Amino acid sequence: MSRPRMLLLVLGLIQMLLAFSYVQASSGTWASLPMTVAPYLTENSYIPSTVPVLVGTPPQQVNLTVDVSSAILATFGSDCILCAGSTMFDPDLSSTFKTNDTPWELTGPSFSGVYVSDTVGFGGLFSAADQPFVNVLDGSDSSLSSTIWNGHLGLFLSPLNATSTARHVLTHLYESSSLLNPVIGMRFGPANPKITIGALDPNDYEGTINWVQLDQTPDTKGDYFNTFSFDGLKGYDGQFVPYGTPKAALDSFSLSISVPNAFTYFNNSNSTGPVPDPIGLVADTGLFEYNCTTTGSSSIPPNSPYVALTATINGVDYQIDSTGNLLRPETAIGSIGSCPVGIKNRTDTAQPGVLLGLPFLRSVYVAYRFPTDNCPGYYGFAFPSGSNRTQVQISQTPAATPTNSAQCLSLATPTSTPTASVVTAQEAFSKKIYIVYGKQGADQVSLVGVEDMPKMVWNWTGLTPV
Repeated sequence: MSRPRMLLLVLGLIQMLLAFSYVQASSGTWASLPMTVAPYLTENSYIPSTVPVLVGTPPQQVNLTVDVSSAILATFGSDCILCAGSTMFDPDLSSTFKTNDTPWELTGPSFSGVYVSDTVGFGGLFSAADQPFVNVLDGSDSSLSSTIWNGHLGLFLSPLNATSTARHVLTHLYESSSLLNPVIGMRFGPANPKITIGALDPNDYEGTINWVQLDQTPDTKGDYFNTFSFDGLKGYDGQFVPYGTPKAALDSFSLSISVPNAFTYFNNSNSTGPVPDPIGLVADTGLFEYNCTTTGSSSIPPNSPYVALTATINGVDYQIDSTGNLLRPETAIGSIGSCPVGIKNRTDTAQPGVLLGLPFLRSVYVAYRFPTDNCPGYYGFAFPSGSNRTQVQISQTPAATPTNSAQCLSLATPTSTPTASVVTAQEAFSKKIYIVYGKQGADQVSLVGVEDMPKMVWNWTGLTPV
């Protein structure tokens, strides 16, 4: 056998070993993954919430942007035009990548991609083979590139789109019996941000999980379908701000709490509490401002005045944190010495009436029991462990229990946190580059697993003429 052919065979064997090092674990497990989030919210810059996802064979780590109101799974291709981020997906590095070049139906003039499929996994603990997703090839739309980095991880299965639900990665993992439970848990706050897939880690939250069923017939004219019944918002005086009883939805892209009429809150001193005048509206941001205690730096969140706002869901009050969350550092387009407040008008008249954006998500623990079989989708809310909540707050109990709780919400509690050793494609490639045999003058390339190959020892004695 020729030496070049032997090298190709050895490299092929190493590639297979790398692929086998990333296999699906035994049925019924779960994964805990770190989430990268902004240290505080500000209008001066936007840092999306991202989690590591493994794509391809051998796996490439792509830190996808989390979206709790959509089902779209998308990567930014390595040759994508003006895509934002630092971890792109390179199809050429994956032996299991497939494409038929079908255009993505949501393609626009400056944001486009094609449907592809490949292995998609989490934490090296479970994966879905031939998982369909979008590979974005043009990300030059500035409005999207500023909010989506590396790609998009949609974590909502819409009751209005059976096709999308059937091909979702969570559905595939559930149907292959890979997950301990059909559930995910999320901590968006800067203290220990993370996501768990397949189980709810009891170390991540305090109090009772407050489950509410998601609407099965959301308003088709609206722009959000992850809607649920909502008691309302309370102000400083502990009374409901008079918005009626609108539906609510979660939005992990929104920097604010959006309400039917923000003036209803800001023009009522009982709702705002003792805050300094004046209160002004900045037209460019749509946000109100308070005179605030500031260091003169736009990179340090102020700690006063206090913005009082509480979301009440199924009889339980969830305090929305103020410092660095509802109350933001001053901006260049605002008034000097004034700080934006993350409460704004909701312009869409369709339901939901209230959007609970990042200020809310960073203040609570969120669980999502995604729909399977005869069970609809549910959101669950609790208090993040380690947060500054009183025992009185934590000990609140929900006003009602959803129908079919015994069937759909009896989840297995994990007893330990599983881990796996994963060698990514980025780690597998050699740091040195090598000449390509038979292609004189071609660019030198990295090789997979070349450092692990045994050194070749030549038998010079056998080559010496007698």
